[in-house]
Amino acid sequence: MDRSKLVKEVRGWTFTILAVLAFRTFLYEAVYIPSGSMIPTLQIGDYVIVEKWAYGARLPFTETAQATWRSPARGDIVVLLAPPGNPRDDDLIKRVVAVGGDTVEIRDGHLVVNGDPVPRERVPGRCTYWNKNEGGPWREEPCVDFVETLVDHRYHTFCTPYLPCGDVPVAKVPDGTVWLAGDHRDHSADSRVFGPVPVGRIKGRAWLALVSWGPGGPRWDRLFHFVNH
Repeated sequence: MDRSKLVKEVRGWTFTILAVLAFRTFLYEAVYIPSGSMIPTLQIGDYVIVEKWAYGARLPFTETAQATWRSPARGDIVVLLAPPGNPRDDDLIKRVVAVGGDTVEIRDGHLVVNGDPVPRERVPGRCTYWNKNEGGPWREEPCVDFVETLVDHRYHTFCTPYLPCGDVPVAKVPDGTVWLAGDHRDHSADSRVFGPVPVGRIKGRAWLALVSWGPGGPRWDRLFHFVNH
């Protein structure tokens, strides 16, 4: 291969690699859901595409956004950098339930924002879901199913029968932060554990479940399944 062809080939590969890195850094990224904190909205085994440009832009290996053009809204499902002191470095995925200036409270799984209980209806009938600890077997577990309506977002939340569902006393959300909760209210380490999260630590907004693997293999009904915000 002569020198000019080699230079062209190296240049082509370099542009390709840079384009892929830019796409993953600033536009979209796939994240794996290893735990059940967002069941039933997100399932263990989902691979979720994240819109990294939804709120701002962050350079690789930095802990806060260098540019922010929009703040997460109540009801958004977001991916965030693991809070300082978190036992694991994995990115987390949770729902924004309150924003800066709000007050937030949870009474036995029931969300209260600015003193008003968020509308919630219990879904009658039998409720079960598939749970799995990392490295462990799949198991079917019981639940209590509710439909919650936060602003214009309507989604399901789960609690465990006959157990408290994660009370939170009234707290004020500081400006520039958001308060996060899992849809599986008593199976989520969220702002009840690590407090409000600075907006700059939000990496992006969950958009699409690209593929999903469950106890029986591929979940075909979740192929290209849009995330319910």
